[in-house]
Amino acid sequence: MLICRQTTGFPPAWWAGAVAASTALLAAPALQAQSLPAEVQVGTNNIIDAEFDWARDGVYCPTCNFGAGNSRFAFIDNDNKLWVGQVGFYTGGFYPPDGRGTLVDSNAVAPKDIGNGPEWAFSQRGSELLYDRWTDGMPQTFNNLKLGFARMSGGSWMAGAVEGSDGMVLPVGSMDPGDATPAAHYQTLTARVSQLFWREVTPSAAATALPLKSRDNAMTRRWVPGTRDIIITAPGNVDMMAQAVEAKRHVAQGENAQAGDLTVYKQVFLYHTGTGVLEQLTFDPVDKLWAFMWAAPEYNNENVFFVVTGGNNLSIYRQMKRPDGTLRWRVVKTITMPTDTPYISSPEPFVHNGKSYIFFTLSANPDLHDYTATTRLVMTGLEPGTMKMLTSDTDPPRVRKDPESFITANGPYIYYNRYLVPKSPEDPRINEGVFRVDTGLGPLVP
Repeated sequence: MLICRQTTGFPPAWWAGAVAASTALLAAPALQAQSLPAEVQVGTNNIIDAEFDWARDGVYCPTCNFGAGNSRFAFIDNDNKLWVGQVGFYTGGFYPPDGRGTLVDSNAVAPKDIGNGPEWAFSQRGSELLYDRWTDGMPQTFNNLKLGFARMSGGSWMAGAVEGSDGMVLPVGSMDPGDATPAAHYQTLTARVSQLFWREVTPSAAATALPLKSRDNAMTRRWVPGTRDIIITAPGNVDMMAQAVEAKRHVAQGENAQAGDLTVYKQVFLYHTGTGVLEQLTFDPVDKLWAFMWAAPEYNNENVFFVVTGGNNLSIYRQMKRPDGTLRWRVVKTITMPTDTPYISSPEPFVHNGKSYIFFTLSANPDLHDYTATTRLVMTGLEPGTMKMLTSDTDPPRVRKDPESFITANGPYIYYNRYLVPKSPEDPRINEGVFRVDTGLGPLVP
């Protein structure tokens, strides 16, 4: 067990001056007939929204991070304590089961208050943590939110608030261990307009505002692995021709044509931190969320991205040449969900043995905050796009949330929180703990 050392207001030297993170359509498929893998409990019910260190990608380094290794997870409990526990790389278990291995900070913001837990940042400096934090000595109200930052020094954790980050929330760290230093993007917390920022996690780096503001807080943003680009979903422009087609559809259905003309749809953007250019990638009149971009072995390791369209489809985009030789992002595949549980939540990709996979939860209820509808955990390959059920939604009937992948010595496991199904939305949520299932993909092939 590591020794925890806390320093109030740390680290001014690290964050000085910071302000304040041709289309193939697959019809709704029947999920593969199969015997389901066992749901194995690995953590207790106090662990919410755990995030994994970089051994999750299948590269185990027991000597990294001052000998603490890289097979770890971090979470914030309901008492505002930030903890780091160990993942058994050869067993897939949590050690200790309650996650309270090393205390990192005692004034972090719990996921129940902000909607997100801590996020890892990877670089040659080692694995560091970014999170939301309360201002020391002040009431725990939204007016007193700041960014938190923690790093290891000589085998001990040092943690505290980021100076100048008042009102900034939801930091996400870059995740490439080969980078000299990590970077972070984050945003303001306001009921009206949210502004996005990014900066490197170095003493002299300045915060840069992204040219994107939104009155809609339902934005998602992620770093693109291997780059300093950020993929974002946010309200954006719509192609006029596509919008006209949508308006005609409304008329054909006996609706007001202006419903198609005036609707603002969430689109996918790519922000290039190196140039400050914001590039809009999609323009069709349908809402999009949960965009992820990664290098796909199926497409010559080109960067592709998926996004959830309309709440119940996974659309895969790839850059394709137009007749004039220019490139444009086009849908190359759409995977439609089963009709009984069509609504997607928390999709993420991973690559294993030269193939891409996407995992997510499915529900019959489009309201992702309603825990009265059961969910099941599903995985699909990119090619051919066949879905595989990892859990049932009825045996047992449970709500499964926040899935995360971790590639162990035995192969990829999917970890998630599992809840009993309440009788009504007003009933308390009863979390059974952290569970995992085996994807059945087998160990990493050297």
